[in-house]
Amino acid sequence: MLRRSAFQSVTALVALLAASACTQDFDQFEPELFPGPSGSGSGGASSSGGAGGGQTSAGSTTTSGGADGGERCTNGEDDDGDGAVDCADDDCGGFACVAVPEDWQGPGLLYQGPEAADVACPEGFPERVDVGGRDPLDTPATCSPCACGAPTVACETPAVTVYAGGACGGGNATLPVQAENCINLGGDFQPGSYSGEAPDVDSATCAASGGEATLPPPRFGIEGLVCAPGPDAGGCEAGEACAPREVDAPFEQGVCIWRDGERRCPEGFGERHVFASSMVDNRGCTRCTCDTDGVRCAATLTLFEQTRCRGPGETVPFNGACVDEPPPAASVSIEVTGSGSCQPRGGDPRGEVEEGDDRITVCCAR
Repeated sequence: MLRRSAFQSVTALVALLAASACTQDFDQFEPELFPGPSGSGSGGASSSGGAGGGQTSAGSTTTSGGADGGERCTNGEDDDGDGAVDCADDDCGGFACVAVPEDWQGPGLLYQGPEAADVACPEGFPERVDVGGRDPLDTPATCSPCACGAPTVACETPAVTVYAGGACGGGNATLPVQAENCINLGGDFQPGSYSGEAPDVDSATCAASGGEATLPPPRFGIEGLVCAPGPDAGGCEAGEACAPREVDAPFEQGVCIWRDGERRCPEGFGERHVFASSMVDNRGCTRCTCDTDGVRCAATLTLFEQTRCRGPGETVPFNGACVDEPPPAASVSIEVTGSGSCQPRGGDPRGEVEEGDDRITVCCAR
């Protein structure tokens, strides 16, 4: 009696554990998207009783179906040799046939986050679909330095003021003198003193260069990637595809469909994600210019003993100082030069990358 009671107790315990293992909650899925098993073998969860006939755990996207050589649920093959492929196999209880609405693409698994290129698609979902992104990264242009060439300067006409008396006093005359022209002062003219101011800059230009932009490739901060099953996935009716009920990170939970444009999601696919599928790159560099504040004009006066600016001469600069008791001069000439340099301005990064007007809508069913 003791042995028989022990055997009955063990048998009851095994039956209880088997019943518990075959219980799984899929209430979070839309019933029309994830139907139960049917006579057509369209997939879904099964709960047939008996040892070895129960439902497997919800297949993850990384295992794609049964272990130990069982059915792999997205490769279009009858792996376990029972005559049922993918979603039509009872071993694929974690998968279901999903009907894709007209004009939409899918189904697929959605990743949204940084560096989508580094994310590997799960086994059984080899087709990568770039669905755009959001929030372009703020990566400014790199600008080459600005530079300025030698200045081209036009100076105003200088003038010399000649005084009859010393210390720049007494009668005087101011004589505008074109550069390199000679002024005859007359044989009996003997100035007591003179002064001359450096002429102002009339205009100055420098050739600017630089400011070329180097643009890093534009990137979205959040990139969208959909991984779709290959063309061989089977076990479903026409217009349907075999898809997992549960999805492993970093992919979003739920099976998704997608379509160009900003759309309303069809019934049953209530989780909506809108991505920009294009970017407008407004980055560049501000124009290089040259600041001419460092350019100056200078003038030099030369006094000659003879008319027509001949004979020995004495040269003094125009610096505003009074030249007292200058040597006798029969003629004078003035040489005007521009000097200095321009300071570069500009060549700073400007603009940013913005989302374009093109959109892709991804709708998911959880």
